[in-house]
Amino acid sequence: MALGAVPALAQSWGAGASLGLVEDVSHRFSLDELRSRDLSAWVEFHLQEHVQLRGMYGSLRTPGANSGRVVTASDGTLLVAPDLKSRVDYGTVGVSYEFWEGDYTSGIFAGIGGYRIRPESAPAGFSEFSDPRETVLGWHAGVDGAFKILRPLSAVGRITVHGFRSGGNRTILTVGVGLLYRF
Repeated sequence: MALGAVPALAQSWGAGASLGLVEDVSHRFSLDELRSRDLSAWVEFHLQEHVQLRGMYGSLRTPGANSGRVVTASDGTLLVAPDLKSRVDYGTVGVSYEFWEGDYTSGIFAGIGGYRIRPESAPAGFSEFSDPRETVLGWHAGVDGAFKILRPLSAVGRITVHGFRSGGNRTILTVGVGLLYRF
């Protein structure tokens, strides 16, 4: 009986990492702006046959909330903010539901997390328009798919939307690919 439990336990954990592209879709969406980067790593535990609890840590680089927008300087002059950038580190916990289709699975997921926003240095005169340096709560949701390469190893594709409140409501779209190893 104990030998039968070992394979089930061995497949209940997974770990993965991905690299992706980022776009701030708070105000508009354009595929040609999907270019900054997102690096993430995660561990997951199978709660049930098709349900996983997933903890993820990631870091993305995104345009600032005021990047390329018309802003009002302290003297009342209207200016167009330059390409302001921010680094956003995040830790999330979510639940994923998989639809098993043989060697391919697709899934949907959602959860909550913490987002640490760190603006990069802005050109002279524009630092007041950079994102605030802060840590905020947020949410994430998305879809993913995995194609089995070897028994424990799968290639993963994931589209995620992150939402958090920083200098207004921010919505960030990430599209990534990576590898998942199931123990």
